[in-house]
Amino acid sequence: MPKPYYSSASMLTALTAACYLVSASSFVPNSPTLGVPSSLSADIVESPTLLHATSMETARLASADTFRVTDDTSSPTTTTSRSEPITETTTSKQRGKFHRDVYNKPIVLLGCSGVNNEISRLARSLSESLGGKVLTASAADDLIGIQSQITNGELTRSDVIVLDFAADIVSAELSDLSTIAKSLYADSNLLSIYINVHPDASRMSDASSVLKPLELEPTVFLPNTDFELVVTDEGVCTPRNIRLNPWEEIEWDLNRLVSRAMLPPATPGDMDILNPNTAELTMGKHTYFLSLSFPQIESVEPYLPAMCADVDAMEFRSDLLDCREDRFALLRSLQWLRRRCRPHAVRAPGLTSPSGSVLDDVMPVVFTVRTAHQAGTWPDDENGVAKMFDLLELGLRSGVEVLDVESAWDPVRTDAILSMAEDRYSSLILGSHHKVPDEVSMEKAVGYFRQCHLSGRAHGAKVVLSIDDEENDTMADDAGKIAQSLCRAEGKPVIPNISLILGEIGQYSRIINERFTPVTHESLPSVAAPGQLSAKQILQQKLDCGHIEPCKYAILGHNIAYSLSPVMHNAAFKTTQLPHDYGRADYETVEEFVNSDLWNDPSFGGCSVTIPHKQSIMRYVDRLSDSAKAIGAVNTVIVQLEKDFDGSMRRVVVGDNTDWRGIYNPLDRRLGSAAAGDGEKNGIALILGAGGAARA
Repeated sequence: MPKPYYSSASMLTALTAACYLVSASSFVPNSPTLGVPSSLSADIVESPTLLHATSMETARLASADTFRVTDDTSSPTTTTSRSEPITETTTSKQRGKFHRDVYNKPIVLLGCSGVNNEISRLARSLSESLGGKVLTASAADDLIGIQSQITNGELTRSDVIVLDFAADIVSAELSDLSTIAKSLYADSNLLSIYINVHPDASRMSDASSVLKPLELEPTVFLPNTDFELVVTDEGVCTPRNIRLNPWEEIEWDLNRLVSRAMLPPATPGDMDILNPNTAELTMGKHTYFLSLSFPQIESVEPYLPAMCADVDAMEFRSDLLDCREDRFALLRSLQWLRRRCRPHAVRAPGLTSPSGSVLDDVMPVVFTVRTAHQAGTWPDDENGVAKMFDLLELGLRSGVEVLDVESAWDPVRTDAILSMAEDRYSSLILGSHHKVPDEVSMEKAVGYFRQCHLSGRAHGAKVVLSIDDEENDTMADDAGKIAQSLCRAEGKPVIPNISLILGEIGQYSRIINERFTPVTHESLPSVAAPGQLSAKQILQQKLDCGHIEPCKYAILGHNIAYSLSPVMHNAAFKTTQLPHDYGRADYETVEEFVNSDLWNDPSFGGCSVTIPHKQSIMRYVDRLSDSAKAIGAVNTVIVQLEKDFDGSMRRVVVGDNTDWRGIYNPLDRRLGSAAAGDGEKNGIALILGAGGAARA
């Protein structure tokens, strides 16, 4: 029987006409003149269980600065279990050193090419897309010239440096190349990518086939690069058909990797949907990721078209793959998955490339190494945990969108992987803990969530609990909300929760979980975890239980038959299977609109505002965002439900302005830091127009 549950209203829109899901609780602009509802930030409506937590227990929970929970019955005795907290980061520490607003140096591609010079070909392709040039270094004298050009600003992030350790060069040149690679990485801090070419598949020379794995990879390639791309036979084989061109696929792989590397660093607690790298994009409301449990990744191919239509990310369970001990095969499997998802990634968020274009076919990947202690299969002895952290580093090197970091292990190694992620990568960190098979107290459950916050360094927290009584099937949700409330009270980042109960007894927890729920799919032969439901099943249950109420949205203006907003948003609602509707509200005056049935309908969720109403609507909203106040115009109206003093829910109408983002973001993509006022090309800009967008 459906259970009552209290939650704030949700929103969802599309970013472009492709109508991929951005977030189920936020809206973003679709043009400088036709804005759509922007991101919302609503307080959690706490459930009765949370409200009845004892004051003594809550006081104990709030008293600890860092949470660590010891599992006496389940922790492996041979591992280095956590005995001290993970270090918190400081705001002064450099984060995301390859972010395109701070990084304007060339990109280095290095490795050993096969018979078709894969590294040089990739360099030419990348430099052409960026509008730069290619430099090939081979002798020690080249280093001085390269460093001089970097210092003088003659080489920028549009340019590519090639270090190809081909076998036909002499030993002295190999030594020079090694010196150049180390200097460009360690001294010049260049974005360096190891192009890991398969010796046999690429027909690499015998000499290179020997040198690469035994000498060059461990001493030069891996220590002096931050990212890695594998190449098999793409450089030598012919296209299989018009759709699948192997070389175009590897070029796309590199473009995606560089685009991901140059994203701004993700900030824990940042839920701004307009930020190109935030948990709200990947872990927004009513988002789902699918856990892949095949021992060979290729086995998933028949199911991908249907699965990609229903989910927002794929979980790459490296611990379940037969090739998990082979780094090349593991990376190849990950690249294969990305390529096969491309034609079907209808819900994927856009990824901005350094050239300013947007990749709209990149399915986000959650990279997971689940240990035996945490309901997985990876060995959890001391050696196994050490190798687990090596695999997590490999996930970062591949440019994954989300890295699952189990919170129960060695704090020193955990701190190292988090520091590495913060310094060099843009991956979101998902702190996780699985407590099986015993039920725990609410105090411990809250502690697990706090532990998964990784001392404020995680962007999401996933906790899976076990229960003995179905009456406790909201325990994970309640514990997560208590942890969020404590963080809010302490001024710490409030991050999304994935709050689950294991098994069929806990299926209701998957229905009430709001963000990034792990799911299975109807087409799959088996589920990855007991009790998993499909996205369709969860969504239907949410509708049946009233967790998602159908909302009405519109574009407000006059003479707006031309607006594409209804087409875009309704396509997004259809794609994400949400029961909302977006129409046109064509009124000559705002007064007519606020007296209309739509404005006064309890299901009215908000509207986009275009000419001529962007200023006149302002007097009818309850609250203005900072952007709307500064600009003096509103292009977005959002209806929120907020708790009143007496505990009842009241409607609050918020006016926002996202026009400036619609103008700023494309300029920022094209001009980089110059658009932010930090470059040398600042000057005068001409604005044609005098409406709300011009005011922005």
